[in-house]
Amino acid sequence: MAESFYFRLKKKYQKPVYNMSRRKSIIPSIFTMGNMLMGFVSILFSAKYLSTYGNHDYLVIAGVLIFIGAIFDAFDGAIARALNVESEIGMQLDSLADAVSYGIAPGVLAYQAYLHKLPEIFGISIGVAVAAVFPVCAVYRLARFNCEEGGQGFTGLPSPPAGIIVSIVPALYSVDVFYFDELYFDVNIYVYVAFYVIIALLMVSEIDYSKLFSVIWKKGKSARIIAAVVIICLLLLFKAWSIFGVAGIYVLWGILKYIYNFFKKGKK
Repeated sequence: MAESFYFRLKKKYQKPVYNMSRRKSIIPSIFTMGNMLMGFVSILFSAKYLSTYGNHDYLVIAGVLIFIGAIFDAFDGAIARALNVESEIGMQLDSLADAVSYGIAPGVLAYQAYLHKLPEIFGISIGVAVAAVFPVCAVYRLARFNCEEGGQGFTGLPSPPAGIIVSIVPALYSVDVFYFDELYFDVNIYVYVAFYVIIALLMVSEIDYSKLFSVIWKKGKSARIIAAVVIICLLLLFKAWSIFGVAGIYVLWGILKYIYNFFKKGKK
């Protein structure tokens, strides 16, 4: 009887490890949902844009929100690993949030900003057809990533930089750059269409992209601080151009590395 009472008492005051783990898993999920929320609000701002009103600022805000979503996305996985609460449901939530923020939201923004100007053929909107390419490729890219085993790189361009680079273009139209007057950058619609489709296809390509930001994170606290300071300085000095430039370098780096390796194998 005394032994039974002891075990009941122990069970009553035993630390609920499982419940504690579930509570901790909420923290990275908040960042994941923050990413999805930024994508959702980005869609709302894109939908408010009307070329007849000239309210271009809505497109700028929509693009910046996708970039902010990427900041949330950069932290959710790191926080989950730090708290040791990585799980299958967390991975699925992350993929669904990415599908909204880097697939659907960029597609809506691109259509509102540029692709709606494309003509119709036999009653079919070419703009809608082109706009649909990006979310389809992004969702396929995310599904393929979930089925792959973890390695040293990504097969195909990751959806966050892809979504960011096509979405930040409207913000380049008018930018105050440090030491310069306001710069204006008008994008030709057909140039943007080609750019948009190429970025979409890069997501489903076989080009290997290194986990650049994961490498920086693993280098230690000093590397993280330096990277953060550099990014903040670039944002203050060059604003949207810095976002486009960094994402563009990452995209080109993967392509150039792929070309180099292709010719290197051909010489053997």
